[in-house]
Amino acid sequence: MRYYYCEKYPIEFVLSENLDKCFSPHNHVGHYVISVVMQGTAEVYLESRKLACYEGGAFIIPPYMMHSVYLEKNVRLLSMCIGTSFVAETDFETAEGIVRELLEDAARQGIFGREQKETLFDSLQMVFHARNTAGNELGADIKLLADQITSHPEERLPIEALAAEIFVSKYYFIRKFKRSVGMTPHRFCIQNRIRKAQRLLDAEKAVGRVAVEMGFYDQSHFDKAFLEIVGISPSEYLASKNMIPQSL
Repeated sequence: MRYYYCEKYPIEFVLSENLDKCFSPHNHVGHYVISVVMQGTAEVYLESRKLACYEGGAFIIPPYMMHSVYLEKNVRLLSMCIGTSFVAETDFETAEGIVRELLEDAARQGIFGREQKETLFDSLQMVFHARNTAGNELGADIKLLADQITSHPEERLPIEALAAEIFVSKYYFIRKFKRSVGMTPHRFCIQNRIRKAQRLLDAEKAVGRVAVEMGFYDQSHFDKAFLEIVGISPSEYLASKNMIPQSL
């Protein structure tokens, strides 16, 4: 996997290839994802729908949508991840200009070709349309607690305390959370610990220190969780990151 990030905006590209991996059911809270199959066929499950996405095809994953992806070794998948803050705070016309320039910069570097550039840009309008509905399926009480976990996943948040905040039993809370978010509170917390760990690694913090700050027992435990969720180890993640020089 290779990551290409933008220094000015919360937008990055992820190129997945030679993986032969199934990414188990998960969601993304902090960004929208537009994925384009560059080679082969990706098997995608979007909530309850199974989708075979062939070469040249694309799919969009809004925040909180549960999904899983299976990539055989011959599959190359390009994903553009756009931060929810950027989508929420930027008008569509301004976003179009920013994304078009960024796509052209990335294409000039050979990260992807003209066809992928056009597909990603054409999908941008659908992302901005989705911003009006993303997360609306969550009840206000569950959304509040999900945001709390997302913001501070490293904190110990006992199930009993979370359930008490919305005045329900812990068993009812677990069922309601899983029904709304798609996974248990514990699984959601681990997922968001790893997402926050990625940001800390981006800030050039040492792997061992990040493991401790995110509440893992040891680095081995952290490495295992990171590999399961991201698809590569923390050290491989650091080695895979590249910045996109921008003409903006």
